[in-house]
Amino acid sequence: MRTKTSETYKREILELYNREKGGEMSNYLFKPTRKQIKEACLWLLQRRNEKYDEGILNRFFQFKEGENKAYAIERVHGDKFKPIINFLTGETKSTTPANLELISWLIDFKTRPLSNYLKTNPKPEDEHETTLLNINQITAKNEIEKIDIPETRVIERTDKSITIISQINPSLRITTIVSL
Repeated sequence: MRTKTSETYKREILELYNREKGGEMSNYLFKPTRKQIKEACLWLLQRRNEKYDEGILNRFFQFKEGENKAYAIERVHGDKFKPIINFLTGETKSTTPANLELISWLIDFKTRPLSNYLKTNPKPEDEHETTLLNINQITAKNEIEKIDIPETRVIERTDKSITIISQINPSLRITTIVSL
């Protein structure tokens, strides 16, 4: 099984969209328009409330504290949805993380957001190779020390270094030398 990355996340979301054309939301997403995406968001707002969905919506719409979310979505200019349409129709090959997360919410991609998707990586078969970690933990001298760095994940650990990746900007990698 291959390692899950932000690229495989994007590809799987697009494959699900192309296979089901929005699934439950196909009336809105089969041939999406800006107005249809906005209407789909409004319709799903009170219906799709999984654990991370509020964060996905807050990231895309940038709601103000205490703001009526339905009213805020109605006020959003339709141009905000154009990059989503371009991505879904294949006019562009990439989109922003916030757009991708909104698409994952609209089509009900089950392992959303990206941080959850990445946690479902399979364990490597060869323990002698560099260990890929699915959680932010370091093992040193039989003790586990939890590292709580928001929006990051440990992707590689060797005897002498740890590499983390930013979930906001996956191209940002930070390697730290550790002396044990």
